[in-house]
Amino acid sequence: MKYTNSIPEWMLESENYIPPKDSDGFITKTILSIGGVLSKAKYNGNVASSGSVPIKLITIFVLILLMALSRNMFFTYFVLAAVLLRICLLREKVLKKVIGTAFAAFCFSMIILLPAVFLGSPKTMLTVSIKVFLSVSLVQILSVTNPWNQITGALRAFHIPALFILTFDITLKYIVLLGDICLNMLEALKLRSVGKNRDKKRSFSGILGVTFLKSQEMSEEMYQAMICRGFDGEYQIYQKQRFQAIDLLYLLLLVVYIGLFCYLEGII
Repeated sequence: MKYTNSIPEWMLESENYIPPKDSDGFITKTILSIGGVLSKAKYNGNVASSGSVPIKLITIFVLILLMALSRNMFFTYFVLAAVLLRICLLREKVLKKVIGTAFAAFCFSMIILLPAVFLGSPKTMLTVSIKVFLSVSLVQILSVTNPWNQITGALRAFHIPALFILTFDITLKYIVLLGDICLNMLEALKLRSVGKNRDKKRSFSGILGVTFLKSQEMSEEMYQAMICRGFDGEYQIYQKQRFQAIDLLYLLLLVVYIGLFCYLEGII
């Protein structure tokens, strides 16, 4: 048997594989959108915040309720002054987040109420839009200055059922976890995609299917962990929120605004 040292001709031929051009805008936009939502969900308040969260919740709820009931715009302007002052004390990154979300809600309400201008009630559009801006700003300030676990834990102070709080808390956490899984699979799909994919929607539906199966697996694991640890349905709060000196300021502010509302509405 003879052996030759010659190289086959097919191995000497050059292969310049140029994959066809493909637009990956679908995957890129999906990754960016999911990443944006996760960045908002993961943000748990890096701003140093003091005060009791239940007191803040009461203050925000009462202010939003009074704005909804108020027929005098002077009261809304007083609330606007306080909200803008509080926003100015936030850091730049947090300030942009609060203003951006509130302004988006303001523009959306303006568009929804645009027919009121043609019906002869332009003041209604402006009044409602300003109140929406203030309501969203108050909620956003609370969310960016306090972690979600403190906010959900504060709900127990109002005797809200533990099952509701537990479901709400777990939902927030698992939205972030499943979003991370979906984001990682999208990035893997983008890195491994070679050539032109004519059926991108099918790939995305596969990712959603895997995410759904993963959510079922995680829910089963959590259920088994709750059984092993003897969970009895009671929502435990390990960090008690104590009444602080700044809470007096919130309560004083609340009393002032209630008195101002009663005065402007002619109640007193």
